[in-house]
Amino acid sequence: MRIHSLLLPLLLLASCTSVPAPIAHATDTESLPGLAGPRLWKSKYIPATEAISRFLLSLPTQDVLASPALRQRYLQGKVLVQELPGQGDGRDYLVVDKNGSWYGFWIRSFHGARPELTGYLVQVRGLCADLKATTPTGTPLAAAAERQCSTAGPPWEFDSGMRAYRVIEGQPPEDVTASIAPDPAVSSKAMLEQYASVGASGVFADEHNLDQVPVFRWVVEFDPEQTSMSPDPPIFNGGHNAHAGFIVWNGERFERRTTVPRALWPCRAAGHPVECPPRSPNGDPFVTD
Repeated sequence: MRIHSLLLPLLLLASCTSVPAPIAHATDTESLPGLAGPRLWKSKYIPATEAISRFLLSLPTQDVLASPALRQRYLQGKVLVQELPGQGDGRDYLVVDKNGSWYGFWIRSFHGARPELTGYLVQVRGLCADLKATTPTGTPLAAAAERQCSTAGPPWEFDSGMRAYRVIEGQPPEDVTASIAPDPAVSSKAMLEQYASVGASGVFADEHNLDQVPVFRWVVEFDPEQTSMSPDPPIFNGGHNAHAGFIVWNGERFERRTTVPRALWPCRAAGHPVECPPRSPNGDPFVTD
């Protein structure tokens, strides 16, 4: 999957002319960044698994905004499914309804240390016109849809941002999105303002290894003309990036870690494993050998 910074903080929306128009969010609080155009290169075009379908349809509408009817539409027919090795004999999945920027949802599942437990990352998005057409009129959900989409600009889209859940078989999903948030020392308003002043990207999710390991990473990308060598926030890659934490599924829950071993963050280029470069002061001190 390719990684993109999508849901930039509102202060960056106001200060960076290259940032797209605002997108309606699923809640009144600021959403976490999500993917602009996920792509699965090793997937099969098949119906979604029963567990994936059940999970997507079970999510509270106030979390993802998309009505159950719209989510059901996304699941109709075939979707792109990539099967991944999970813990023990379990299987994990990466699922997206379509490749590229016009997708409606993507999901990454994580088999738990216990057979009845599964972790999920999910993002749901789409056109406001489709949202309104599938939400019953005269209901609180219709009012919420109207309110959220009234804040969006062209192309009039809504977006849940990345969300996280723990699901124990037979129980409703537990929203654990707060546990996958980036390090607040890096994503604070003061730091975001500092990033904006040098044309940085804002915090975004780097999950180019998510089809191999149960880990993604929060990072900031600096303008190549204005790299940062400040020790605060943590800088790596020769001043081109700031590190805001790894998010790891540990078999029971998601947790943010400052460092991970190389086994959890393999070296890759263009989606393929490559030999890791030698460690250096300009490298990545947050990945240990």
